[in-house]
Formats: sequence, structure tokens, C-alpha cells
Amino acid sequence: MEFLCRERVRLGTVALRDELLDGHLSFMERSTARMIAVGPTFAEDGDTPTGSVHIVDLPDVAAARAFVFAEPNYQAGVYRGVLLRRRRNALGA
Repeated sequence: MEFLCRERVRLGTVALRDELLDGHLSFMERSTARMIAVGPTFAEDGDTPTGSVHIVDLPDVAAARAFVFAEPNYQAGVYRGVLLRRRRNALGA
């Protein structure tokens, strides 16, 4: 099952995000087998981070929640909210 995970950055957490970068990248690297798409989102200026998007292939919603809540930035309070939704690719496959 595919899931869309949309995390929104909490204001004032840029320094904390920088501190957590190695742990975040390590977590993402360990999760690549499940990843369909991943990347940061930005404000209109193209530089200010607003969050992240992950599209992951996991067996069920419990596994998707476990993935989102295990992410180091989430655990440290960098994100002010997380949206988790089932999705389907409408472009084929």
C-alpha cells in the first residue's frame, strides 16, 4: 500500500533540524527500499523549508504510522503536524 506522509516544520526549528541532519539522513537511507518519493518542501522563496513529503510503500496504516513517528525530526519536535493518507498512482503501474 502506498502512503503520502506530509510533515510541516515548526517555526524556529532550523538550528534543531541542522543538528539532526545526520540522524535524519541515516533514517532515510535505511528506509530507501520502501521509498517511492521523498524530499523537502519550501516556501515561495525557494529557500525557506516548510516540511517534507514522503511517499512510501508499506503493508498497512500501522506500519505507515510507525515510519512517520520514528523519523528523528518528528521525535525531536521539528514538525508541527503530520498528514498521513493512503494513495494510488493514477499515472499507470
